Formats: sequence, structure tokens, C-alpha cells
Amino acid sequence: MKNTWKKASTVLMILAASASIHAASPDSISNPGEKEVKSSSPALQVVGEKVFVNHLNLNGEKVTLKVYDEENRILYLKEFDQSPVIEKAFNFENAYEGTYSVVLVGADTSFTATVAVAL
Repeated sequence: MKNTWKKASTVLMILAASASIHAASPDSISNPGEKEVKSSSPALQVVGEKVFVNHLNLNGEKVTLKVYDEENRILYLKEFDQSPVIEKAFNFENAYEGTYSVVLVGADTSFTATVAVAL
């Protein structure tokens, strides 16, 4: 019973955090000074030059998180096994100029967010 409450409260906290991040995202508010960014899922939220990963993995499947640069070099790689919640933040504000992709891949899901950094 204790585990069920932990999982339920974790899910509610993640949903609340996702809603607040999405409410302040560049997609909902037009800002002329904001850089153009692309995201394919609510699991990957892009705010300015930051990418927030927030993925529910209640089935406990293997999930891989990768960051690529524009030459398809892997800059970050982490595999999550049986993690019910996957959370990570990437800040590209001080990164070298270029395009970066954050990719989250599960058994039957795949999400991508792209950030273009210009000096």
C-alpha cells in the first residue's frame, strides 16, 4: 500500500510540474527575442536554450536518453532500467554555437527536442 501511495503522489507531482512548465513555454507565449526551438512531446519541454526531460515510465521499460550535436556525436548517454520517473535538465546557454538534439527512446516511444544555439 505504501508503494502505491508513493507512485500515485509521484505521478501527481510530475503532472503538476509538467503543466507549469508547459504554461510558461515559448509555444504558449510569443517572445520576439526567444530562439526558435522544436520539441515533439510533452516528455521533452524546451524553454529558451534549456531542455527539461520529464517522462513517466510506469511500465518500467528500458529507456535511453541521448544528446547529440549537429555532427551526430553523442555528448550524453544514459540508460534507465525500471525507473518509473525519468527527470533530467540540459542547459545549452553556454554551449558552443550549433544545433543540439535531445532524444528519449523507449520500447515503443521516441521523443526528440532540438535547440539551436547562436552566439
